[in-house]
Amino acid sequence: MPAKTYTEQFRRDAVALYENTPGATYNQIAADLGINRNTLKNWVSALGTGSKTSKDGTTVTKPEKDDPAGEVTTAKRLRQLEVENAKLREERDILRRAAKYFAEETNW
Repeated sequence: MPAKTYTEQFRRDAVALYENTPGATYNQIAADLGINRNTLKNWVSALGTGSKTSKDGTTVTKPEKDDPAGEVTTAKRLRQLEVENAKLREERDILRRAAKYFAEETNW
């Protein structure tokens, strides 16, 4: 069976739904969206803000595993942005090459 491909917007919306729904569990949200529980969990760890709305409506922020105080250092944030920047540049270059390829193919 081929793997399903979800848009970035769908992933972000799923994470936001999980984080903002009071008392929600991975199983509940995943079932509502028709996705695998582990898929949602991976998206939350990759795209999540680290905060979750509890059953009483308060927002609880979880500290990061490697930083017990829950603070993201400037160096760590800079490194994350550099990695994201490199990824976006690579995606841009791929799209440019694809557009150029398909533009050459249509010589009507």
